[in-house]
Amino acid sequence: MSRLEKFLFLPIVVGIIVLGACSSNVWDEVPSPITSFVEQYYPGSGLSSYNQTDNGYQVKITNGATLSFDSDYSWTSIDGNGVRLPEVLVYNQLPPALFNYLQSVELQNSVYRMSRDAHFYKLTMENTVITYDIATGKVTYPDGKTVDS
Repeated sequence: MSRLEKFLFLPIVVGIIVLGACSSNVWDEVPSPITSFVEQYYPGSGLSSYNQTDNGYQVKITNGATLSFDSDYSWTSIDGNGVRLPEVLVYNQLPPALFNYLQSVELQNSVYRMSRDAHFYKLTMENTVITYDIATGKVTYPDGKTVDS
C-alpha cells in the first residue's frame, strides 16, 4: 500500500471506529430482569429495539418476537409476530391448569401470542383465540364455548 493510500485509508478506519463507539448497543439500555427473560427464552437472539413507555417497556427481538413488560418487569404481552412461541416459555409462564388444558387439546405448540392482566390470560393460536379466567379457571372460546381447564 502506498503512502498516499495509507493516508486516505486512515480517516476511513478512524471514522468507522468512532461511529462504532458512538452507536448504542440496545442490550446496554435494557433493564437486567428483561435481558434475563429474553436470554432464557430466546437464547442467542439480538434485540432490534427497546422502548420505555408510560406502561412499562417494549422489546423487539431481531427477526423475532415483540415483548411488553410492566413497570415491575413482568411480561404483559408476547407476540411471536407470526412465529409460534417456544413451548418452554408457554410452559413456564402460564398457570399450570391452563398449560395442562393446552396439552389436553394438543395446542401447547400452537401459541403465537399471549397476553395477561390481573384477571385474564389471552392466547392466540393459528385458528382460534382463547381466554383464561384466572379466578374461575375457565377457558372461553370466541364462539362463547366455555370449558373448565
